[in-house]
Amino acid sequence: MSQGRRILVTGVSRFWGAELARRLEADPDVEQIVAIDSEGPGRPLARTDYVRADIRHSLVGKLVRGLGIDTVVHAGLIVDPQQAGARTVHETNVIGTMNLLAACSGPDSPVRRVVVKSSTAVYGSEPDDPSFWTEEMSRRSPARNGFTRDLDEVESYVREFDDRHPGIAVTTLRFGNVLGEVHDSPFARLFDLPAIPTVFGFDPRVQFLDEVDAVAALHHAARGQYQGTYNVAGPGVVVLSQAIALLGKINAPVIPFVGGAVAMRMLDRLGLVDFPAEFVRLLQYGRVVDTSRLHKELGFVPTRSTIETVLEYGRRRRVRGLVDDATPYRYEHELEDFLRSRGRRQPDHDRAAADPSAARSAPRRRRRATPRVTVPAAPASGVRRRGAARGPERDRGPHP
Repeated sequence: MSQGRRILVTGVSRFWGAELARRLEADPDVEQIVAIDSEGPGRPLARTDYVRADIRHSLVGKLVRGLGIDTVVHAGLIVDPQQAGARTVHETNVIGTMNLLAACSGPDSPVRRVVVKSSTAVYGSEPDDPSFWTEEMSRRSPARNGFTRDLDEVESYVREFDDRHPGIAVTTLRFGNVLGEVHDSPFARLFDLPAIPTVFGFDPRVQFLDEVDAVAALHHAARGQYQGTYNVAGPGVVVLSQAIALLGKINAPVIPFVGGAVAMRMLDRLGLVDFPAEFVRLLQYGRVVDTSRLHKELGFVPTRSTIETVLEYGRRRRVRGLVDDATPYRYEHELEDFLRSRGRRQPDHDRAAADPSAARSAPRRRRRATPRVTVPAAPASGVRRRGAARGPERDRGPHP
């Protein structure tokens, strides 16, 4: 019987890593799943081994070699600048990716596949952009913000790693705008508003990808031996005003086409919106990518088109509004450690059943007599003696 796959997944505290780990758990070809993150898993996991560590730490290289990891899926790349501060985003994306790729390097590395989750944000959004971005194209202008520069730097490290390690299949997936019930994204937060702020005088073309298809694409790439970069988006194109109409929302063109980023920063500081400043350019000029390579070479076709994703997102949001939100999952690492330690112990009766001779040779323990405790009766006056046992207190309601 051949040995199953051993896969390391980063970013398990967020949507991408947690959902991918859950999908891998249902894959019979995967023998072991190791999830690494500085925070606990964002979803309940059954057979995934979680390691609390930062990917910027040198521990990753020892982990890869010690466990014989053959596939590394870097799902921890932060593609929404609102999820963390600028410094955290830079260190996680750039420094973390450098250290992870270094952990996969070397002649003694067991790694044979590396999958990196990136974003179509590397193409930017400009008025002279092509109608469709292909994987070979690059921006005509330099990056306008630190987040896009970080993505450029990350992909340059991945390409350099690919050139230096021809024996490792390196796959980069550039995901478009993901919509779904679980995943938190700028467009999800935008579409949750009762009135959708848009840029005055602009109606950009955009694409959407259902969150289920996004995780399925990541899983598909991790299972195969694919090489290269692939755009991942739902088939078809929709203009922003059409998407707003499909959701039954109000289109409010209140963002000025000049100085829109400054206006967005001011609204963000006032707590009225929660979008990165560079999101305004996407609302102004849009972005559409060509997914021909995804379908032909990677062999993956999303189940929902762009318009179907928008309609399904609206349906899920309406249903969620009728049902109370469930309590968000919180990983209890102390309980997990306790259960794992209990699972490693074998009870005495199990050891006896497994080895009867050991049970006969083991010395019999003398049972210690249970001391009797005499509780003095309460005084007749109803005054409780000092040191007397208290009765059960009345439930005073839920504790904070």
